[in-house]
Amino acid sequence: MRRREELVTAARRVIGRDGFAAATVGTITREAGASLGLLNYHFDSKDDVVAEAFAAAAHEDLAALEAISRRFEAPPDRLAAYLDQSEWADASSWRLWVDAWGESVHSPLVRDTLGRFDVGWRAVLAEVLEDGVRQGCWRCDDPQDTAARLVAVIDGIGLHTTVHAEDVPPERAAAWARRLAELELGVALPEAPPPVVIPVAPRVHSTRIEIRGRDLDAHGHVDPAALFAFLEEARSAWLGERVPDAVVTHVSVAYRRPLGRDAVTLTCTLDTVGRVTFRTRETVATDAGVAVEAATTLEVPGRALTGAEREELAR
Repeated sequence: MRRREELVTAARRVIGRDGFAAATVGTITREAGASLGLLNYHFDSKDDVVAEAFAAAAHEDLAALEAISRRFEAPPDRLAAYLDQSEWADASSWRLWVDAWGESVHSPLVRDTLGRFDVGWRAVLAEVLEDGVRQGCWRCDDPQDTAARLVAVIDGIGLHTTVHAEDVPPERAAAWARRLAELELGVALPEAPPPVVIPVAPRVHSTRIEIRGRDLDAHGHVDPAALFAFLEEARSAWLGERVPDAVVTHVSVAYRRPLGRDAVTLTCTLDTVGRVTFRTRETVATDAGVAVEAATTLEVPGRALTGAEREELAR
């Protein structure tokens, strides 16, 4: 299953960096360092891996929405938090959705995926509206229909923030969504609660590097230069976004080669506070027939991105 996941991750990188149109069999397999035969073994077609890659990204966005809904008790607070934190500042996320809408015209698989997650978004929002009705926070005769209208409005605003970013900055987008919700419900929403850190799965970039004798020191550890090279590759491949050098403040690592292997898989994960983590976990078969699991973790201290850096990432 690991190779299947690598193909899906590679497809996500291609789509995020270059769009759905660029996600061909060739670009996906090259990005994953895999063969056409491997892709055909795990998927019936290129459209299947593309749809699964988009579904993985959409699942993260839906998980973020559900997490916001769980963070607050009062329905007005939950609705205000959702409207103010609907990833207005995440240009890459909106580009993905806008591109998916275009792709869905020609791809039934992407269209079906969009439909499933659209139902999920409406369901979470409808639950908040229904809770508000039960608790007397507002009047709403048809929460399901109101949720569908609000989701449609949010999608439209998201399209404008993507195409007309200078005219519709994140703050204006959030204000529009908030105002339309207030008109729908006939009440003034409270000020949005402080921003929350949403515990969703981080985006991942992985690659393979060959560990040769010249890369090892006298103790059998990897030359840090090899890991620096991987870090640079991870930066450039991070869904097509440029991660500022200032995020990483220090790197110090050594990795011992597993028995019987000349290659290890390193995974680079960037989370919400700018920390970079390398993780390896390999099952190695020795000459004696004993399976040994070798694992190591490297954490690179980072810091939160500044507003200017976030704007740089969105370009």
